[in-house]
Amino acid sequence: MHTPDLATVASPPIGAVTGQVGRMCPSAVSQVAAVLDERVGEAPVRRLFEAAGLSRYLAGAPTTPVDEREVAALHRTLRRQLGPDCARAVARAAGRRTADRLLARHLPEPLRRLLAHLPRPLVARLLLLSFERDHWRLAGSGAFVAVYGRPIRLGLTNNPLCPDEHSKAPACDFVAGTVEQLCRSLITPRSSVSEIACKACGAPACIFEIEL
Repeated sequence: MHTPDLATVASPPIGAVTGQVGRMCPSAVSQVAAVLDERVGEAPVRRLFEAAGLSRYLAGAPTTPVDEREVAALHRTLRRQLGPDCARAVARAAGRRTADRLLARHLPEPLRRLLAHLPRPLVARLLLLSFERDHWRLAGSGAFVAVYGRPIRLGLTNNPLCPDEHSKAPACDFVAGTVEQLCRSLITPRSSVSEIACKACGAPACIFEIEL
């Protein structure tokens, strides 16, 4: 089994070196709000978004890329107000919804049908290449590095969702949920994704293990 070259995975991406602030897909905010609204109701959602400094999104969910610092503030507030277990469940569910939305908006049905007839290893490589190329959607100024093998490992350096976080357990459930749902939709419904190393736990980078 291949293991990631942590020296490569942990090297800072261009955004980290230049100090550029990244932007992420609006679903990183809007889908968290949608899941919270279903699970805890309008009043708690309002309090949480106000605590995160994002009250302007209460009047309407964002439809254009959002500042990664806003996404980080939202997820940080989730953990503080709901506790780690509930926050992880909400983030994972929001990630699954984000994946569905990305597929609906950026992958036409004819192309999805074509992918269904391609060998699974090829589809997996195409999907992982898309993570590396379009890293900003889930990682803002961070960067993904895929290491192929069984299982596949996906490294994320400079993850904006846990820049100053300290946690006993991996905390990047939004990313894990999104990647898992994309793999289940495009490769095999048996796919599973787990985070085996996290910057919030002191690791040099966040590492996700993908079982197909």
